[in-house]
Amino acid sequence: MFRSYVSKLVVAAIILSQVAYSQQDNVKIAIIGGGIGGTSCAYYLNEMFEEEADIHIYEGSEIGGRLATATMGDKKEYETGGSIIHERNRYMSDFVRDLGLERRSLPPDARLGLYNGKTFYFVESDYSFMNIIKMLWRYGFDTIRLQSFVEKMLDKFDRIYDLQKEGHTFENVHDLLAAMDPTFPNYLNVTVHDAFVNDEGLSESIVNELVQASLRCNYGQTINVHEFVGSVSMAGMSGKLWNVHEGNRRVPERLLVESKAKLIEDYVTSVVNNQTKYTLSTTTASDTYDYVVIATPLSQNQRIPLQFNNFTVPIAGLGEYHRTVSTLVVGTLKKSKFPEFADGSSAIILNTNDDDFFNSIGNIQAIDGQMGHNVWKVFSKKPLTDNEIEELFENHTEVKVVDWLAYPRYVLPYQARSFTLAPRLYHINAIEWAASAMEMSCIGAKNVALLIRQNSGKIEVPPATKGPHMEL
Repeated sequence: MFRSYVSKLVVAAIILSQVAYSQQDNVKIAIIGGGIGGTSCAYYLNEMFEEEADIHIYEGSEIGGRLATATMGDKKEYETGGSIIHERNRYMSDFVRDLGLERRSLPPDARLGLYNGKTFYFVESDYSFMNIIKMLWRYGFDTIRLQSFVEKMLDKFDRIYDLQKEGHTFENVHDLLAAMDPTFPNYLNVTVHDAFVNDEGLSESIVNELVQASLRCNYGQTINVHEFVGSVSMAGMSGKLWNVHEGNRRVPERLLVESKAKLIEDYVTSVVNNQTKYTLSTTTASDTYDYVVIATPLSQNQRIPLQFNNFTVPIAGLGEYHRTVSTLVVGTLKKSKFPEFADGSSAIILNTNDDDFFNSIGNIQAIDGQMGHNVWKVFSKKPLTDNEIEELFENHTEVKVVDWLAYPRYVLPYQARSFTLAPRLYHINAIEWAASAMEMSCIGAKNVALLIRQNSGKIEVPPATKGPHMEL
């Protein structure tokens, strides 16, 4: 009996030692940022590594990042950040389906108005056939040519899904775009105006009006940005658009749960390179990791500085992010300023005048799908003054302001962006310099997850698609 007891102890000790070894052998990964990029990366990593990775997400604010909401006086929540998803955004569509969430269609009755700061170029009718006639009268067949260009661009874009499904990885944004289509990197070094007018043969009027309006609404910038982001912006003006019932932030919230990642509710203040590992410090503690993923902008004007220590090549702010202010207003549009919408109908007013104080105004739904009682969202370059709010609205009873560094300030020439900042240190948001969108963040996140899987050597995958050396 004594021998039997000893034998059982030995077996138990072996099992415990194997468990301990297995835990020690797990890949330890830190993700800085709990937005759609960080949480989708955690989700993909959990799928790839299963029980062989310990994933920690650091987020000192709300899960969801720029996918945020605000509660108004009617006790309903409204989107203040990223709000629109395109029907061809495959990853976001898959998440909503797989996570048991529901789609919500945009209200069909909102009328579009293109405004130049003083008058309207174009206002939609309640009848679709009349809108077609009005578009043809103003822009001829350029609307069809523009739509055809966007559809062809989206067809090329779709190639990334097959490549990532096969496990292909990309060290930098240039190579990722080139894998979609060899012409895409050229889009980064020509302005929207020059590309659409000179290369695509579109008229100055449709570019200066319709395309400019979309860019000011979606990115707060003009047709002087590069062609790729302009093409993404125009895709957001067409096709079936939707958002998530109960708010787009439900996606990152559910991704966090499904990823089984440990949430550390604190801001990371520094990343120290220990040659074989990285030490992350927060305001209260520190920990060491095999891999670090940065899922937050590294910009020259970021509001929460992140220090990088003991790196041979300095990691500094990579360009500037563009300020966009989102203002929710409960009220009615001022009839004297916008007589075309004096009937009180839902409206989406896009302003083409870059010198005017607002970019766009839109009547919005609450996240439960109910139309808000005269709730409007205004995008502007800076906070609206009381006089400016009174110029746009009458009988307004409530105002809430969210001040964002929402997306990159797109300037030419394009500066190379790499997903790999240093060995085992990755940056998802590098992809935003091609275009900032929820789907783009998911693509960047999956690429980084695949790079980590490849680097770990645990699972055989195709080699990284390497391009020319990119200086940070």
